[in-house]
Amino acid sequence: MVSEFVSNPFYSPENPKALPTYGTPISAILSVLHQHAGAIFSYKAISDSDLFDKSLKKWVTRDINDVYFNEVDLTVNAGAAPLGYAKTSDKITGIITPGFGLPYFIDSFKKNVNNSRFVFNVGTLDYDKKSCSLINDYTVPLAAAERLGFPVISPININEVQATSLFAIIAAKYSTSNNVIHLFDGINLSKTVLKIQEKLTIDEQAIKEIESHLSVNPTFEDVLDEFNETTGQKLHNFEYFGDRHAETVFVTYGVIENQLFKDSIEGSLSKVGLLSIRIPLPFSKDRFVAHVPSTTKKIVIITQYSDNTNPCFLKSQISHALFTSNRRSISVSDYLYEPTFAWTPSAVSQIVSIFVPNFESKQKFSDGKNFIFWASDKSTNLNLASRIIYGVSLGDTTSISLRTKFNNIVNGGIFQAQFSANQKDSTVSISNIDNSDVTIVEDHSLLKSVDVVATAKLGSTLIVLSKKTFAEKDLNNSDFFTKDLDIPENVLVKFVEKKLNLIFIDAEVIGNIKNASGDELSFVTQFLFWKHAYQYDTDKAVRYIWESSCPDKELPASFIEKTILDLIDSTVIEIKLDVFENVIIDKDIDQKSQLIAYLQDSSFTPNPSTVESERDITIDSSLDISKLLTFKEAYKTSSSLRPDLPVKNFVVKVKENRRITPTTYDRNIFHIEFDISGTGLTYGIGEALGIHARNNETLVNEFIETYGLNGNDIISVPNKDNNRLYESRTVLQAFIENLDIFGKPPKRFYESLVEFATDENEKKRLQDLIEPAGAVDLKRYQDVEFFTYADILELFPSARPPLEKLVEVIAPLKRREYSIASSQKVHPNEVHLLIVVVDWVDNKGRNRFGQASKYISDLQVGTELVVSVKPSVMKLPPNPEQPVIMSGLGTGLAPFKAIIEEKVWQKQQGYNIGEVYLYLGSRHKKEEYLYGELWEAYKDAGVITHIGAAFSRDQPEKIYIQDRIRENLKELKSAMIDKQGYFYLCGPTWPVPDITAVLQDIISADAKDRGVKIDLNAAIEDLKDSSRYILEVY
Repeated sequence: MVSEFVSNPFYSPENPKALPTYGTPISAILSVLHQHAGAIFSYKAISDSDLFDKSLKKWVTRDINDVYFNEVDLTVNAGAAPLGYAKTSDKITGIITPGFGLPYFIDSFKKNVNNSRFVFNVGTLDYDKKSCSLINDYTVPLAAAERLGFPVISPININEVQATSLFAIIAAKYSTSNNVIHLFDGINLSKTVLKIQEKLTIDEQAIKEIESHLSVNPTFEDVLDEFNETTGQKLHNFEYFGDRHAETVFVTYGVIENQLFKDSIEGSLSKVGLLSIRIPLPFSKDRFVAHVPSTTKKIVIITQYSDNTNPCFLKSQISHALFTSNRRSISVSDYLYEPTFAWTPSAVSQIVSIFVPNFESKQKFSDGKNFIFWASDKSTNLNLASRIIYGVSLGDTTSISLRTKFNNIVNGGIFQAQFSANQKDSTVSISNIDNSDVTIVEDHSLLKSVDVVATAKLGSTLIVLSKKTFAEKDLNNSDFFTKDLDIPENVLVKFVEKKLNLIFIDAEVIGNIKNASGDELSFVTQFLFWKHAYQYDTDKAVRYIWESSCPDKELPASFIEKTILDLIDSTVIEIKLDVFENVIIDKDIDQKSQLIAYLQDSSFTPNPSTVESERDITIDSSLDISKLLTFKEAYKTSSSLRPDLPVKNFVVKVKENRRITPTTYDRNIFHIEFDISGTGLTYGIGEALGIHARNNETLVNEFIETYGLNGNDIISVPNKDNNRLYESRTVLQAFIENLDIFGKPPKRFYESLVEFATDENEKKRLQDLIEPAGAVDLKRYQDVEFFTYADILELFPSARPPLEKLVEVIAPLKRREYSIASSQKVHPNEVHLLIVVVDWVDNKGRNRFGQASKYISDLQVGTELVVSVKPSVMKLPPNPEQPVIMSGLGTGLAPFKAIIEEKVWQKQQGYNIGEVYLYLGSRHKKEEYLYGELWEAYKDAGVITHIGAAFSRDQPEKIYIQDRIRENLKELKSAMIDKQGYFYLCGPTWPVPDITAVLQDIISADAKDRGVKIDLNAAIEDLKDSSRYILEVY
């Protein structure tokens, strides 16, 4: 368990009425809610159930302020508990919920007929399956708030979170709205520690004064105006920054977005302004227009969007406001960004430059210093950054900030701390740092997984802890770095390009010190930080290290100083960059890094997996396993569906399985439906269903008998994530469900058999196969004969690895993913697939089949099987009126059935839907017009606009899918260019160049009409980047 100190060295506040100097903005918000609400219902967040109420729970347990508190799980009927409680209370009831949970309150609050008053504190939070990360998604809670009809207020900077929180409570208490939402950046305001400059002192008497000045039945805006008048606050609907004669005005929503754009444009010589939105709902058109300078020619809306929402909410409101106020000469455009977008100062400057040519930001960094710490999340030095920032807070620095992140996916689990220090008492940005003065990398192997150089300032210091000793190594030769430390050569090139002050610490030598205290590596690293970040001498650096690290350990400062002086010369070395000259001069290196520069949270805690010594696979008898099952508590035994699989799994039943090509046709294509009732399985458009197929039981039994195994023996394998746990299953079960015994073995399998071959001739043949001279024969085995693991063991009968070894050298069965061919909105309890059976005849005349497709095709109605869901890049346009153009070959039509069903549902809900173009290709119409009757019916119903079917072999000349698309270039130009349509291509890869060429023709025709020149390749890449040209090919 990671201590709270790692993410907050100042800990959560003890008293809500006396907040400490440093803390999290969420604690400031909670202090206001705790003081003014009679009851608080807190709904659990994902990853960390205490994320939005940690301080509150501490205060409630100490009976401070006598507030009723109830922690609740988020369910479909969210809101029932607080609504029931509020019927018997005349006080404001507070609700805390993550942003993704707000839609769950719609049904219960739509039915609320009493006059109970609620304030919602909503922290933006959701999980993005595509990036496997936690995100700040405003779109979902805003859409829910609009449906609820509740006003929304959001802070535009971190120094007004208490004021916006208090206003939300007062507005809920006195306005005719009854219910008000305080929406804020959930992740960053909960995980960032900084100076709390706002110390709100408004008490109940001041609130009573506000009430006394209000008219009968005051509106939300009436209360807002009176709140500002009485308290002296300036919480207006919108706030303007920048040039009062601006020609281009950016519109932003959200704390990070507002602060970064404000910092970027203020002081710029360009005529640029910023309008920050504090109250998006209700959107006051009159007040918005009043803030727009008379000189404005262009408004650019910085708009967040996600897969399931329409990003045009603000754009439509602003466009209408300008139209009705006769400001129609102002053009309105938007810059769309996803919740996963990495906000940095440089990113904002680039965005502004897109709309304001020759823009130069006057943003200055000279007043502050920025630092980044990278580490494995299993490091014993995770608290290093907190120690340092705590030390910084003890000096004459006025403002500091600390933001910690955990990502459980990159490098098996990674931790990052970004921290800043500023001499001025100014508003601290909580965005990603992209100009670090000192970067510390706790393990040199991280240089292969993350781009630590990208966020380092030119000429800054990089401190790397080497887990391999460099004692007696030639550090004037780049080979040590590329071979011993395995640092990629292009990373070394970046060291030189950034002119880094490069320092390595020998962590292996320090770690092997006898009778060590365990703090030596931390002391040396901290010393180097103080030396290079602030140029402190040894005495001053040691004082800060002692004050931040050691009073609780009773270690004298003299001990720290002696430790550092004893180690600094022998374990620290500054690397001269000319060591890497041979890398730059002699090698042509691809410098396009695919490494991650800006880490995204995938969790708020370290990866739960542990790194321990490997444990052996064991073979047990049925008697052994019966003891484990009989005495479950004593042996801590539990049952799990598929403990070997890292994804969430579901058991579904076959509802329908029918072949849709004639039995006389050489391709078996079938449609299969699964019943998912009661499983909890959910899926979205474009996602795939992972089938965990089983091997044929008859063939497995034949192999087990031939190999001399007992199918009833129990094999116990250490769990991949926690090797203290064993997964036990029968040998028969392992070969049916887990081991790809009938798959194609790689070269290393042949290598592993050599030591077990007792026949000398067989041993020599195996050795020959793995030598360079045997490459041709090995390829024949693999790609011509298609020999399986079982075949090879039959060919070399003397090579008999014991079962414990055999299960290690045979690859696991992989799940096979198939695009889902249904919309869950239309089929809530079903999932459909369209699959072709892969089959061929081998050189022995045997009929061979793809393992998964054959398994699925043979499934009988009622059969149960294990499945999982895989996310996809494919998504529908955010606006239902945007056209969709789909082109697919064969079973590539599967996701298009889902898309069209989704369009049917949209139409049934009353949405106007855009054109739907479907282009499909196969060899023969009679045999392979897959879902043909369905397409024709949807066309007759007005859902599908046009069907372009290319049956390549039904006429003397070959007609392909791209030919059918070219027949509608004029219509498609309108759909793609004028109406911002989306283009999808699914199926095999070979049509990609031809389809791309057609798209280029469409773009070229538009450019010609507009009289402009365009880079067609760049235009295609832009379409891909904006997800308007989506390829799902294989």
